[in-house]
Amino acid sequence: MAFHGDGQKLIGEDGYVQRATFGSEIIGDGATPLPDGLTADKPAAYLIIAVATPTGFPPAISGGNDPAVGDVLMVELGITIVPHTGDDVVELILEDQCDISSWQMAYKKPEIPVTTLCDLVEKYRAGLADMAGKMDGVFTVGITDEPDGLLRQFIRIARQDGEASFDSWNQQEAVLLGFFYVNHRKAIADLMYVVAPFQMYGLDMGAKKGAAQTFGTDFRFANLKYVSIAGVEVALEPTFYRLGDASST
Repeated sequence: MAFHGDGQKLIGEDGYVQRATFGSEIIGDGATPLPDGLTADKPAAYLIIAVATPTGFPPAISGGNDPAVGDVLMVELGITIVPHTGDDVVELILEDQCDISSWQMAYKKPEIPVTTLCDLVEKYRAGLADMAGKMDGVFTVGITDEPDGLLRQFIRIARQDGEASFDSWNQQEAVLLGFFYVNHRKAIADLMYVVAPFQMYGLDMGAKKGAAQTFGTDFRFANLKYVSIAGVEVALEPTFYRLGDASST
């Protein structure tokens, strides 16, 4: 695999947002490859929940760490990755968030004063990393108001079809798993994205004559653990990924 696109300047149209949910676990057998993606721009995604020795996952070659439990593995169209016996993953089912028009993340670490009487100047240490973000979107019928859509995080959803049916879903606040793409088009540069569990805090929506009905929501990083069939807990850590050009060598 080779990387390309260095020096390429990206624009807003290159961004994207996907939401992930956990699918089925896949137990490595040393013979069966992981299902690949639909297109070059939409690879399949898997959360690693066990790593064999030796492993069938791609190795580290640039001084970094080898694939580990909690990493997200992407499998592009035409790529063959065969997990060894002991290599286990869980499928991440990705859903395009086609009602999102923009997203922004702001990272920070608080300053903790550690000055003592013996110091000549003020001294500080950095605290734990925190992230606050915001997503804006256009209210899209059949997406925003779906039972698994963003609106249900804040308000109960009900649907009535005349006398034929009435369905309702109670408000359900949950930690979500997002794929926040800086670039999602392989024709331009490598795929680059943040995989992060997040929780939303607050929603604003409304209507304005002559303008689209929009909404906005604030969110923060959150803790999310996957519990495997064997009872093993796997924590997902926010990570920035860069997926190279699988067609190059």
